[in-house]
Amino acid sequence: MREPTLIFDFGNVVCFFDYLRAFATFGRGLGMPGPVLRQLLQERGFARLHTRFEEGGMEPEAFAAQVMALAGLELPYEDFVRGWEDIFWLNEPVAQLLAFLKSRGYPLLLGSNTNILHSSFFRRRFAPTFDGFNRLILSHEVGHMKPDRRFYQACVAAAGVPAASCLFIDDLPENVEGARRAGLTGLHYVDTPTLIDDLRSHGVEVPPGEG
Repeated sequence: MREPTLIFDFGNVVCFFDYLRAFATFGRGLGMPGPVLRQLLQERGFARLHTRFEEGGMEPEAFAAQVMALAGLELPYEDFVRGWEDIFWLNEPVAQLLAFLKSRGYPLLLGSNTNILHSSFFRRRFAPTFDGFNRLILSHEVGHMKPDRRFYQACVAAAGVPAASCLFIDDLPENVEGARRAGLTGLHYVDTPTLIDDLRSHGVEVPPGEG
């Protein structure tokens, strides 16, 4: 097995996302623009509800019901799920990089703050990319979210190697710093060429001529 073990964040690294897509979908049923609905939900405590869901503390049906109650919206559960989950699109350069790294024998893990509805969706929608990961460490399954130290400990346990042998890639500086505090090497994802340069500087084999 090659070193280091490479742990990729999901949102805005492997895939991009935009919650406004969901808020716009739900807002149409209320005659309300997506940004206005987002602000309304934030004022009514959506952030706490969302965190609880992403920590695995709520069933999806209960989450959907509470979000709709906050918004004053009535939808069949299946319609809520369709609106909630379809907010992602693949970061093609990173997907190509992952395929290259996999072909060179690097262990690949995904470490993401996410919920069961989103993780079920993106594993189906982007199966060719996600089939390349050795393990997925998801906040709703481990019960902790980045930058909580326990999340990174779960990543290291899944990797089966010392923390110092793990390289963690994330778009949020606070999550990169959390990885470093937990003993992993943290890289801040800005764009794919910069990531390739950073990987090369840490001794990782990267596609020739890239970066």
